[in-house]
Amino acid sequence: MPKRNQTKVQIHQHLIEVLNSKLTELKLSIKDLSDSIQGETKSSAGDKFETARETMQAELRNKQFILNETLKFKANLQQIDPTQKKTRVEFGSLVETNMGIYFISLALGKVTINQKDYYALSLASPIGQQLIDKETGDNCSFQNKTIEIRSII
Repeated sequence: MPKRNQTKVQIHQHLIEVLNSKLTELKLSIKDLSDSIQGETKSSAGDKFETARETMQAELRNKQFILNETLKFKANLQQIDPTQKKTRVEFGSLVETNMGIYFISLALGKVTINQKDYYALSLASPIGQQLIDKETGDNCSFQNKTIEIRSII
């Protein structure tokens, strides 16, 4: 496997690890909140108890929502075969441009692999929208700057 393709595999694996870490943190946080709600005993200050319990319930619902979204992100990321070479910018492409190197996947921001920065971004992002379906050698414009596509993996 060429070096550039190995980098794509490393970025993909790193993003999966980031999501796995986030999932672990969310599950622990949800367990802690659930335990707190279960352990909460009604005090003589009834309204105060109900308010605290409702606040914890709302936080629990929010964390469960984030957990479900993160699980969807991970499932989408796992659909990418990082060993597959792309010829057009699409989901799963690693795109080298004059403005940076982008892994078209999820909007997870900057990733540093072997002291080099890459940017994980989604096709729905403004730059992703400009790059979609472009090929090596194509140009597009973003914020009055020309983006030159140097290579696609």
